Amino acid sequence: MNKYRTSSIIILALFVVLAILVSPLGNNSGLVAKDTSAFLKVNNSHVHFLNKIMELLTKYGREAFWIATIILLFVFGGITGKKTAIILALAFIVLIPIGYAAKDLVQRERPSIPESDVILAQDSDYSYPSGHATIVSAGAAIALALFRDSKRKIAISLALTAEAALVCISRVYVGGHYPLDVVGGILLGVGVAFLFVAATRQAERIMLTINRIFKRK
Repeated sequence: MNKYRTSSIIILALFVVLAILVSPLGNNSGLVAKDTSAFLKVNNSHVHFLNKIMELLTKYGREAFWIATIILLFVFGGITGKKTAIILALAFIVLIPIGYAAKDLVQRERPSIPESDVILAQDSDYSYPSGHATIVSAGAAIALALFRDSKRKIAISLALTAEAALVCISRVYVGGHYPLDVVGGILLGVGVAFLFVAATRQAERIMLTINRIFKRK
């Protein structure tokens, strides 16, 4: 079995387990209390000069940044960049409805923070998983898996991964999600991303096999 598919199954299974644990129906008060405590520690430690940076990461680090990334990879990334851009776009299209469906199934409420500590207004939907973490982690996983056939491309993929990590941190920092919401988003994003990478690798093998057969003839 393709290593990416195997990894995907394990990661998505962890996502489901975590979803059950943080769901109101899971009744795991100990884990939820620790998650809440970690959230409050972050939100009680705001640093003034970081507030605007984290706000910008939350506002523009998902749609704006990754749409621009897809366009740039497709236009300037060569054959590998085009393939990566297409897989990114397909994965994002699939992940958006999956993320919303998961939120409605888990039904975890958003964090509650004092009005004086609010950096950004809360979203109205449920909290688990973080939509931002889902998308950016999928993007980073696909870039690291596919856009890596030169040192320059690996450096770009690592930079995209760093951006994804900062966006994930920003979601807790601005009060939008508990830490485990972000972990859940990462698990969902990477799990689905690896399914797309696995399919890409299989398609490439099939094409290579067909080409070899025709060359022999």
